[in-house]
Amino acid sequence: MTGMAKLSRAILTVLLSGRHAALGGRSSRDRAANLARIAAAYSRVELETEKGIGPARAAEVERWLLRQGLSLRIDRDSSVSAAGFAEVSTAGSAERVANSEFQ
Repeated sequence: MTGMAKLSRAILTVLLSGRHAALGGRSSRDRAANLARIAAAYSRVELETEKGIGPARAAEVERWLLRQGLSLRIDRDSSVSAAGFAEVSTAGSAERVANSEFQ
């Protein structure tokens, strides 16, 4: 439980009872022992939307995980959207050049 001491009580409470708490086990003791696993299951967006956690506390969790060689889960929806946007933007640029009067 020494790893837990570096996070604030408010953060501990959220992680031990939040949406991904069950990944740590059924009992409070199991969840406390698997706190890093629970925290790493969150994406940044999910963590910030938990009651009592905002950007500053989410950053605290992120730093805590990094010190343990872990990180928050990458939100696939955001990365797919960004990749899709880049693809559409590139296609749009190519289309504008193709339809340009400077050919």
